[in-house]
Amino acid sequence: MIAETNYLDLFRPSVINHLFLFLCGLAVGSFLNVLIYRLPRGEKMGFSRSRCPSCGRRLSAVELIPLFSFLWLRGKCRHCRRAISLRYPFVEFLGGVVTVLWGMKFSGTTGKFIYLVLTYALIGVAFIDLEHKIIPNRLTIPFLLAGLVFMGWKGELPTALIGGVLGGGVLFLIALCYPKGMGMGDVKLLAMIGVYLGWQRIFFVLFLASLLATAVALVLIATKKMTRKDPIPFGTFLAVAAFIILYFPDLPGLFFPLVH
Repeated sequence: MIAETNYLDLFRPSVINHLFLFLCGLAVGSFLNVLIYRLPRGEKMGFSRSRCPSCGRRLSAVELIPLFSFLWLRGKCRHCRRAISLRYPFVEFLGGVVTVLWGMKFSGTTGKFIYLVLTYALIGVAFIDLEHKIIPNRLTIPFLLAGLVFMGWKGELPTALIGGVLGGGVLFLIALCYPKGMGMGDVKLLAMIGVYLGWQRIFFVLFLASLLATAVALVLIATKKMTRKDPIPFGTFLAVAAFIILYFPDLPGLFFPLVH
């Protein structure tokens, strides 16, 4: 027997709450697209209306609706008909998904909002480094300082300091030995991550990021989409690894039983 669909379930408080978070995440994802585009170019992050990156025309209000506008325009600028990068709808959708995930993971947690903002920052870092091979100080330094304040408020400042020093210190030593393969942006990013995740998990973040970077690089080299000499946006993989550990903190214990 096929169970009847109860459409009233769609109006349950939990469903409505998740839908609300998803819509809020879409809006934040739209802002993240502006940040990803403007920050590495040195443009102001004010409230000026976005423009088409191809023809420079100001976008109308309808064209700014997250996700819907991309589908409505069929992935092309209404004026110049140039293709819109898939990064725009992807980041918007990702913003919605991670916001719902945050609501499920940190609901009722003291100071939970800072983890959501940190998640958004990791998304910005990941895509900026992926496209431009840089990690702006305007993202890492403020979040590093905010993390120290937050952890101090929670009474965990020593753990945060050790995590920041250890995370940044390890990559700084690697950068000294291999300056062409590791930038100072990566050093500051891992220091920032260490402040939030603590020294216990920082090595697993580095291990997981290295594993992901190696796997992706091998695939791209095998498919001839990159060469061994091409730089790898390691900050992107650090951000992905930090996101995984932030939302799935028990994962390191499966590989390293002493990590809690």
